[in-house]
Parts: sequence; structure tokens; C-alpha cells
Amino acid sequence: MKKLPDPERVVKRTIELLGGVERTRQITDQELGEMNQRWNQDVESIGRILRAHLYVEHYMTEYLEKSNPRLGSVGNAKLSFAQKVSLLDPDDPRLREVKEGVKHLNTIRNRLAHRLSATVTPEDSAVFLRAPYFGEMRVERAKPDHPSDDPLDILEEFAQHASHSFTQKFSLVSKALAQALGECGDAPAT
Repeated sequence: MKKLPDPERVVKRTIELLGGVERTRQITDQELGEMNQRWNQDVESIGRILRAHLYVEHYMTEYLEKSNPRLGSVGNAKLSFAQKVSLLDPDDPRLREVKEGVKHLNTIRNRLAHRLSATVTPEDSAVFLRAPYFGEMRVERAKPDHPSDDPLDILEEFAQHASHSFTQKFSLVSKALAQALGECGDAPAT
């Protein structure tokens, strides 16, 4: 194994190469300041974005496993979020409504990972609001008030809506409601 060079000698040479002690302090202060800007971001926003992404991915994975029991564990397959999205049933109307927003949630999470920026823009929230049932449900739930216009709030609400869409097909309540509607003559049983 190669022996490490003498630390004292390396530090002295580094200071010399940087132009002396004072210049070394200026450079290290500037570099540390830039690093601290990235470190000292809004951790609440970062956490909210990551929680929403993880929440949707959990329910999407569960949906894929229940829809395709012969696949085995989707989690063990180590599929990416985007790969899981591509496996979603394109004919399931519950998922068609949220698929664009689910993809966009992943875009925001990737933006966070690559730029270390926890920003959710009004343009981002517009993508989520294009899911018609989501948009209408937000308005109805907020009455008599108006729903929040904060893009991060909209992202979180969409994540909950999309996750609920993934659970609908297998929900005992949904199955019982469909059966009751069918038996009462209001809709065919599924």
C-alpha cells in the first residue's frame, strides 16, 4: 500500500501554490460560502418534495404489484420511478388522469437532485391542475374558501390525489361501493 505524503509538507505547498496564507483564506472562504449556500437551502421544501415523491412511488409500486401478481416484487426489481410509470396500465381511467402529473413530480424531484434547488413554480403546479378531477376536487374541498395557490401545496395535494388513484382499484370500500351501486341498479357491478 502506498504511503500518504507528509501532511505538513502538502499543506505548506498548497498554500504556496495558492499565493500565500491570506490568498488561501480568501479562496477557501469563497468556496465554503458557495458550498454553504447549497447546504443551507429550505429543507422544509426539500422534505415536502421528497415526501410527495416517495409517497406516490410507494402507492404506484403497490399498484403495479397488485395488478401484476406474477411479476413478484417490483421493489426488488430496482426499477426507476420512470420505469414504473411506463408500466402503468394505459387503459385504466383512474391513472390516465394523473399520469402526466406523476411524470412531472418525478421531473421536479430530478431537478432537485441535479440542481439542489427546491423550487416548485406556478408552471409546475399548472401541470398538476390539468388533472381534471384533481382540480375540481380541490375547489370543492376548499369551499367556501379557495384552495391554496402555493405551488408546493398543490404538489403535495396532487401527490395525495394520485396515490389515492393507485389504491382505488384494490380498495375494499371502492369494491363494496361498486357492488352496492350495481345491486341497487344505479351502475353495473365491477
